[in-house]
Amino acid sequence: MSQASVRVSPQWLLPKGRLGRTDVVRGSVTLDHEAFGTTSKIYCASFESPIGVIYIASTERGLCKIALPKDGKSSFFSWIKENFAPDGIADDRKRNSNAIRQLNEYFIGKRTKFDLDIDLIGTGFQQRVWTELTKVPYGTVVTYKQIARRLHTRGFRAVGATVGRNPVPIVIPCHRVVGSDSKLVGYAGGIRLKEYLLRLEGIILI
Repeated sequence: MSQASVRVSPQWLLPKGRLGRTDVVRGSVTLDHEAFGTTSKIYCASFESPIGVIYIASTERGLCKIALPKDGKSSFFSWIKENFAPDGIADDRKRNSNAIRQLNEYFIGKRTKFDLDIDLIGTGFQQRVWTELTKVPYGTVVTYKQIARRLHTRGFRAVGATVGRNPVPIVIPCHRVVGSDSKLVGYAGGIRLKEYLLRLEGIILI
């Protein structure tokens, strides 16, 4: 089976607090968020999927947020407002149409690999963890400890917390990460959904 294939945009190192109050580094370029926040756009949409209503958002660089049904609309827009200026938020289904199509194809078993640009918004450590998750093949699972070892860190708990904060679930397959005893733990979308997704990928749960 194919693993997820994503093209991650240049790194965002976010400081604490809301955007627009301090600088942020993208690659080697320092951007002032007072200026950047007024021009940075995020395009939002929602759609009915086989698992319920999903909220989705993209920037010019790519998909940056997926809110699963358990998260809900309020959680989705809280994340948006924490990371983007209010005048940069737009309702635009067309800009998200490719991601919506690919997600629906995944849900009906017609897609095992996503081909999307991803704009990961997080710290350098978070981006390393999330990028490592994209290497977990469809139809397989790994443990949190295995992810930590691949990143050459003993911070298993930090890795687990970061996996739980994955802003683009399903496309970045955090549902494929299980506990050391193969227990289904730590999925923000809910354990029942995690089990559903793994069974969809043909993983037999004992």
